[in-house]
Amino acid sequence: MFEWFLILILLAIVIVLFIKYSRLRGEIEQRARSIFETWRREELEIIKEEYDRKVEERARVLYEKWKIEEEERIRQDAISRSAATIIGKVGEHLAPIIIFSNYGINPKDIRFIGTPIDFIAFKGLSDEKPEKIIFIEVKSGKTLALTDREKKVKELIDAGRVEWKLIHLPTEIEKIYKKWRHKVDEKTIVII
Repeated sequence: MFEWFLILILLAIVIVLFIKYSRLRGEIEQRARSIFETWRREELEIIKEEYDRKVEERARVLYEKWKIEEEERIRQDAISRSAATIIGKVGEHLAPIIIFSNYGINPKDIRFIGTPIDFIAFKGLSDEKPEKIIFIEVKSGKTLALTDREKKVKELIDAGRVEWKLIHLPTEIEKIYKKWRHKVDEKTIVII
């Protein structure tokens, strides 16, 4: 009987030890998992910070490179536009010589207007033998396209919608004076 009692006590001790072992094992696994999660989170944070730093550094390098290239492109564009403007201005000054060379119109017969067209030539006028009037637009760039205003002027000329006006300033001023006086007379109120 004593043996059974001893076996029973040993069995109880084994059960208690097994329960404690199971609890300790669970606690150890939970602590190990907690330590692992903390380590993993810290490592991920370190990796993320390093990655962010590298990405930021790469972005800064790419931005600086882009800025330098873009500044260079803007400078080149400004230079080419400036050159085009200068060539255009010089071209307009040289145009009468070129027109004389290619079309036989004396530079003395050419008058610069500027807008909406560049020149009007009175061919033969300097020789007292006027032949015709020529409207001239000078293009110095890559395109030969006319602006909308230039197109409209060309259409008027092509349609023959050109006329001659003689303006006599004293007569015109008298017309204005009469209109103004008539309007003042209509608006005048007589007060007695």
